[in-house]
Amino acid sequence: MHIHESNAASPPASCSICQRLRREEAEAEARHDHSRAADCRVLVRRHPHGEEGR
Repeated sequence: MHIHESNAASPPASCSICQRLRREEAEAEARHDHSRAADCRVLVRRHPHGEEGR
């Protein structure tokens, strides 16, 4: 079962790192590389933006 988490909390639109990772995620999904897509989602989720002590 494939769980898609892209719609989780969106990073700030101004974050170029998160934007790049979202593009990489979409490209990986298009190639059916679900492992890489999941890696990108994790990296976006872990990328600090200064909220809540992150």
